[in-house]
Amino acid sequence: MRYPWIGVAVGVVVLGAGATPALADSDRTLPVKSVGDLVVDGARQRIFVSDPTSGKIVETRYDGTVVATASGLPRVSGLALSADGTKIYGALESGRAIVALSAATLTEPVRYDLGAGVYPLSLESAAGKLWFTYDDFGAYPFTGSDGNIGSLDVSGPAPVVTLEQDTTGAYGIWSGAPELSAATGDSGLIAAFDPHTSSGVVAVYDVSGGAFTRTGTKQVTGGYTRDVDFTPDAGHVVAADLNAVTVARSTDLAKTGSYTVDSWVRAVAVASDGTVATGGDALRVYAPGRSAPIRRYALPHTDPSSTGYDEVADRALAWEPGGNRLFAVTRNPSAVHRLRIYTEPKKSQPVLKLSGPASAARAKPLTVTGSLTASLPLPAGTPVTVTRTDLESPSGRSLGTRTTAADGSFSITDTPPAGGTVTYRVSYAGDGTHSAVTAVRSVAVSRTTPALSLSNNGKTYAYGKTVTFTARLGGTYKNRTVELWADPAGGDQGRRLLKRAVVDKSGQVSASVRLTRNTTVSAVFTGDARTAPKTVKAAVGTKVSVSVKLSKYYKTVKIGGTKYRYYHEKTKAKLNVKMTAAPTARKAYVSVQFKYKGKWRAWGDGYFPATKAIYVSGAGFKGYKMRVRVAYVKGGSKSGDTLNTTTWTPYQYLYFTK
Repeated sequence: MRYPWIGVAVGVVVLGAGATPALADSDRTLPVKSVGDLVVDGARQRIFVSDPTSGKIVETRYDGTVVATASGLPRVSGLALSADGTKIYGALESGRAIVALSAATLTEPVRYDLGAGVYPLSLESAAGKLWFTYDDFGAYPFTGSDGNIGSLDVSGPAPVVTLEQDTTGAYGIWSGAPELSAATGDSGLIAAFDPHTSSGVVAVYDVSGGAFTRTGTKQVTGGYTRDVDFTPDAGHVVAADLNAVTVARSTDLAKTGSYTVDSWVRAVAVASDGTVATGGDALRVYAPGRSAPIRRYALPHTDPSSTGYDEVADRALAWEPGGNRLFAVTRNPSAVHRLRIYTEPKKSQPVLKLSGPASAARAKPLTVTGSLTASLPLPAGTPVTVTRTDLESPSGRSLGTRTTAADGSFSITDTPPAGGTVTYRVSYAGDGTHSAVTAVRSVAVSRTTPALSLSNNGKTYAYGKTVTFTARLGGTYKNRTVELWADPAGGDQGRRLLKRAVVDKSGQVSASVRLTRNTTVSAVFTGDARTAPKTVKAAVGTKVSVSVKLSKYYKTVKIGGTKYRYYHEKTKAKLNVKMTAAPTARKAYVSVQFKYKGKWRAWGDGYFPATKAIYVSGAGFKGYKMRVRVAYVKGGSKSGDTLNTTTWTPYQYLYFTK
């Protein structure tokens, strides 16, 4: 079917760096497994899709929203809309019948039987009758000249079916049921073509005034013809095979032209103003009188299980009747079908490109050059508007209009007052034959680097100490605000803001934090239009709170001014350790030494759970001076974490006796 007709085109193609489309195209997944035909009802803005595999007709709005579904229609293929738009007719290939349904609801079915051995395929409405193609094989004809054309007249008190309308020769010209396409208006012309064989034959019939006359038959395509449509005046047919699109006169089918294609074609549609669209692995649009496409839409890859791209289904392409929208139905390798809607396919999509320096100095002139070209050439003097966006003009500042030279080139010379990312946005508004387009170019413009310092870097503090950090900011353009952030070690405590404030007249701002872990404090200046952002950090260590206390001793004696705890040799000295807890279990590092020949020597050390008592045996050390101390070791292989700085207790001294 052609007028009315539907089909949706593919996603937006990016044309030129930074280019953006003026109006958004769209698509919607269709609940079908195959496509037999499409019809567009321009008066009600409805689209009808037949699905032979599932045996149903789906009705959608122009945006692809499904509004009705009719099921139980065996291999429904061809569709035709009644002249008044109240009925939608479907050819039931396996049902050997034509069905009529309410176009509003897809209900109230009326069946018209065609007879035994009549398997209808394609369907068109012309000159007050329904015209259908058929064969006696049913689905998937193989060989034999068994195809023909019939008519169904439902205008009288009883339906009238007439078969074998094409009586040429003993065997006819169609191997299997051909496909049909009807001209718009009152010309009464229909075209038939053979998609099943390599014949490439197209035939034109005049069915006006109740007659059925073949006016021409000729090989027009290279074979396996995918689609045919009439020009608006019905004077020519546009026929597509997989590799070419050919134009021929309707009267004698003499070839008069062709359209340039760069890959295979499965569908063709001619708009009411003569604009031609073809669809296959891509969608191409040709303005009246031009053989090269003015617009090309690449189809997307929507099937994650395959490397193949979507393709327009056979004969699944159509224009909005009397309008500008283009519809196509595409399928991916997993047979997922989408209705694609194109809003401005008749307009050439210009390519707008910008180039310029990646970086530049503030308050010095810079130049951005551009070019605006299109498949439908634009004249010299075409205006483009320029807007600059920067830190001082975040909503954009107009830089006026530039005009293109004969080759589409233009330039923008500007002196950026602000540093940072400066973006030049150039827009072409479009016209009746060109879509709007916009491109942007960003330049990194220099800013001065401020002086910024922060106190206390590298210092170590006791656990629980409250420490004041002071940041000092040098000269800047406008912004005088500094933020102070604290980031304690470990992943369980996030970075937190201590203070955000304007510095005092000396450029200083201070904030205090109670330290329980190693902490990195940051002073952050976010910058302004002429001064670059800057961050400085101060990393400080924080000790743990750790202690060790001896018990189980029987007396205390000072030796040389040092206090010793005395133990009997058979009594183990008990060490009571206390250490700041952490999210993960910590272990204390215990070091024990004994004095021999005037020097302290290692007796033993190791890691022990900080929450349990630790015992030291004096066996074999009677009469020896001994000492012990405990530590939290940062990053020790067995200490448990790296949250704090290594911290030792003072030595505790002990002496074992008999």
